Amino acid sequence: MSISSIRKFIAGAALATTIGLGGAVGVIAQDSAPSSGHPAHIHMGTCADLDPAPVAPLFNLLPIGVERDDDGEVAETPEVRGTLTVGEVTYSETDDIEFAWDEMLAAPHAIVVHESEEYMENYIACGDIGGVVFDDEMVIGLKPVGDSGYSGIAMLSSDDDDEVDVEVYMSAPSSESDDSGETVEATPEG
Repeated sequence: MSISSIRKFIAGAALATTIGLGGAVGVIAQDSAPSSGHPAHIHMGTCADLDPAPVAPLFNLLPIGVERDDDGEVAETPEVRGTLTVGEVTYSETDDIEFAWDEMLAAPHAIVVHESEEYMENYIACGDIGGVVFDDEMVIGLKPVGDSGYSGIAMLSSDDDDEVDVEVYMSAPSSESDDSGETVEATPEG
């Protein structure tokens, strides 16, 4: 199995797991991400003890399928179709981050996802950077911060210049409609 196939399998399995943990069945609106997306950064420290000053910015997480141009600006937004039974999935891919792979792994670092540009102080998901490194790649989990309900994964890799490339996938919390037609938060059955 090629590295690309392994990465796609891991991403699919991890996203299916995080979406499955939401446990909701219902229809939700696909506009939960702010229009500018969810900002994300690499910070020094761990999720339990973060330095609030970011070490490296990542592109904002936007809904899956939104295309960016070479400058990172939104170039195309896809049509949303079908039955939507889980929280919105957002995505970001940032290449050639001016942060050395070995430097990142030499001290505690974490990926933090913020609510929006307006509410940068509100962290919604966080993942400590660490784990198994295979062919200069690593996959980490992003856990909800507080009761945000957001979770996901990040795939980190070292490029030819020893700079970091990061792909982030995040699932919004699921919700469903009650008998009155109002949207309510879903809870896992169990």
